Amino acid sequence: MIDKEKFTSFHVRGNLPALRFGVMCSGMVFQRWQIEALNQLQDHGHQLVLMIMDVRKTPKTSRFKRLLKKRWSSLLYTSLENRIFKPDAKRLVEFQQEADSIEKLNCLVEQKGYSEYFQDADLETIRNYRLDFILRFGFNIIRGEILSAARFGIWSFHHDDEMKYRGGPPGFWEIFRGDPVSGAVMQRLTNKLDGGVILQKGYLKTIMHSYRENLNQLLSVSAAWPARVADEFARNPADLHHAEIPVSKTASPTTAAVYKVPDNRQMLFFLLLLIKNRIKFYYQDMLAAEFWNAGMIMKPIHEIALGPAKIRNADVAWLPEPANSCYLADPAGFVENGKLHMLVEDYRYSTRKADIAEIVWDPGPVMVSLSEGVIPADKVKNEIPHLSYPYVFEHNNTIYCIPESYQSSNITLFRRELPGGEFVKDRVLLSDVRAVDPTMFFYHDLWWLFFTDREHSNTQLFAYHSKTLNGEFISHRCNPVKTDIRSARPAGTPFIHDQALYRPAQDCSLTYGGRVAINRVLRLTPDEFSEETISFVEPVPDSRYGRGLHTLSSVGNMTLLDGKRYKLNGHFFILQLWKKLSRKGSGNV
Repeated sequence: MIDKEKFTSFHVRGNLPALRFGVMCSGMVFQRWQIEALNQLQDHGHQLVLMIMDVRKTPKTSRFKRLLKKRWSSLLYTSLENRIFKPDAKRLVEFQQEADSIEKLNCLVEQKGYSEYFQDADLETIRNYRLDFILRFGFNIIRGEILSAARFGIWSFHHDDEMKYRGGPPGFWEIFRGDPVSGAVMQRLTNKLDGGVILQKGYLKTIMHSYRENLNQLLSVSAAWPARVADEFARNPADLHHAEIPVSKTASPTTAAVYKVPDNRQMLFFLLLLIKNRIKFYYQDMLAAEFWNAGMIMKPIHEIALGPAKIRNADVAWLPEPANSCYLADPAGFVENGKLHMLVEDYRYSTRKADIAEIVWDPGPVMVSLSEGVIPADKVKNEIPHLSYPYVFEHNNTIYCIPESYQSSNITLFRRELPGGEFVKDRVLLSDVRAVDPTMFFYHDLWWLFFTDREHSNTQLFAYHSKTLNGEFISHRCNPVKTDIRSARPAGTPFIHDQALYRPAQDCSLTYGGRVAINRVLRLTPDEFSEETISFVEPVPDSRYGRGLHTLSSVGNMTLLDGKRYKLNGHFFILQLWKKLSRKGSGNV
């Protein structure tokens, strides 16, 4: 059985035309992530009508002959591949869902060099099924007329960034070469190796200390892509009447080198590299506690985000550093009675709890509400045990705040009431979502709510929309609209400059909250989303908080930001040690 919770999706399909598809495979046993891809396609209403089976059989040979044929130069990799490197996503599962009712076609391909070609009789049979697409989970490098046997061609996965790494093994060479980002792509195959038409692409943070985990995340995340792309085509009736992929999908221009299975010398280096990376990972995970602080710059956000100059420490008025076991992050604010009110996440390692604190500033960089550090005003009155990222916006002369509270599985809107200035619960915007960094803005007559989900908090971006602030928020039809460790997770206030919408997002490819990516939104409708990263806002290099930056918030002509540094903390070490021991005791190391 498939663990559905691991592949949770916020996507709502609606009443869309069903596409007919086939699967190229070697039998009725699939890898776990492949089964999940098939299940999601059928859950979305698309019809699996044909299994295209590879019936080649490996001739029986003696053990001695098999030993002679082994590639001894890569023996170390092949010996470890299915022993210590095999991820859970590759666990074999028998496909049982209505398997008896699905037609099966046994095909024997013709080998020409490294390529495989289908016979004319099999091609004719496949065409007679009038398939919309074929999902490739079997065979090798296929070429020839089979590539056009279905209306939208053959969809195949390459679990690397094809612009850097063609060939394979998937997810391996990123670790070997120290690449902080691992890519994956689903493409319509052409005659060019790993150079097909891009249907879906994503970027994840490379898990440098574990090849198994790095490969597992690439496979698991991409399992949702076939259903998402099939829904995208089904939503556009024009596409269904043509045999071509929409013009928005373009072929990869890759000229990257083709990688092969590592030889024994490379594998020895790789194993030593994994040990080194794991030591570094545990050091950072156990001893390097993050400490954030917030500040303010007397410049509007577009000058900070789009200007050519880097932020200097002299530009920033930082808050006094909090006590040893506390930090302040995610600043947002508003002006009230001529004074700047800043809301921040006030996290305490000693209690492992975060609240929303409020700090009042003069219009200049002089604080007026300060006593022995920051006063945690505790203005957000609710029953949620942990609050962070207090996103603030104004509507109809009312100040609203949406804090992150994924532990409650709700996104809750609060409004500020006067006199007294308390934030009180207004309404629940979305239920049954574990949303991270929820960010709301009004654009093209719709209210938009962006966030990432807790499972892929730095990677997968979700969008919802509503006609009114008090209305129902509806899922974007392409959710998640983006999978990119470099520019998905919200990082403060979206803003419009020169009639263009810009969205700050976190770049977590090197470290959590490493810097802020500025994305220019190209298309944003209930059916479409696209954006391009045009610049980055780097941490303030000559400050003591130069190790990270993950929030830019606009308050009129002022911009709020934060910065990160690392230092040892006993509470943090005990917490991390407890987490490690708890996972070990439960078998989840």
